[in-house]
Amino acid sequence: MWRKRFAETLAIITIGDGWIEILAPREHSRLWSVGPPAIRRAADWFAARPGLMRSLGISQVVLGTWLALRQYKDL
Repeated sequence: MWRKRFAETLAIITIGDGWIEILAPREHSRLWSVGPPAIRRAADWFAARPGLMRSLGISQVVLGTWLALRQYKDL
């Protein structure tokens, strides 16, 4: 049961992060533009590509939903 709860929690986080990427892709990327230069460059690269971020967000929402629904299969 703990495995299913962990997987559902991961799904919830994934879905929420995906929606933020869909709704505010640049702002979401810039929020993570901290730390080592490589991390800042990666965040800036994603911030410059909001369409890609939205696509990744849609993928995360789909993946998170699939993962969550999978946990209810054997209940």
